[in-house]
Amino acid sequence: MAKPASDESPVPHHAHKEVSTVYVHVRRLGQLFNSLDPSPFWERDLDRNAGQFIEDEFSDKPRDRTWVLEVSTEEDQNFNTKDLQSAVTTYYERMLASASKQIRDKLWIGQWALLVGVVVFLACMLLRELFEQRLASGPPRLLDEGLIVLAWVAIWIPVEQLFYDLAPLMRARRLYRRLMQVRVHVRHSPPARHDHPR
Repeated sequence: MAKPASDESPVPHHAHKEVSTVYVHVRRLGQLFNSLDPSPFWERDLDRNAGQFIEDEFSDKPRDRTWVLEVSTEEDQNFNTKDLQSAVTTYYERMLASASKQIRDKLWIGQWALLVGVVVFLACMLLRELFEQRLASGPPRLLDEGLIVLAWVAIWIPVEQLFYDLAPLMRARRLYRRLMQVRVHVRHSPPARHDHPR
């Protein structure tokens, strides 16, 4: 569907700011969108493969440059660049909102899990102290080690959720916010003609 290519050179219509361009070539503009989405053109979701390609290509681009998505199509008909610009912007607005909601949900769950983990940790430590006070020889080794493991697991899992699991979502949210500002250009690219010998 897409030909991965990128250009880091300045473009004349952005003379005062360097440009990072990603090129996508499709036979029809409809290939960029989810064919099962019944929404109007400018409200459709991007095709998942097209979206992933765009995100992968732009993820390594400098954030201080103007990002440009150059779409070439073989369709020999009038197309409205503003509609495609609106569709891409709207799609990444939805992706940004979705990522933000996932982050909020994970933070809420992680905070409660951390609170429960702290309670379990303190309970395990308290039990160890009680066993040491009540039993002359101290708690059995297996029980003592089990309480220690349970205490640290109860803390580690929510910490992992709060810090490590959130990192990819936060990176994606930054990328979606940046892709909302990408400038979309569309141009007609006639299919290559193959001359056969007579």
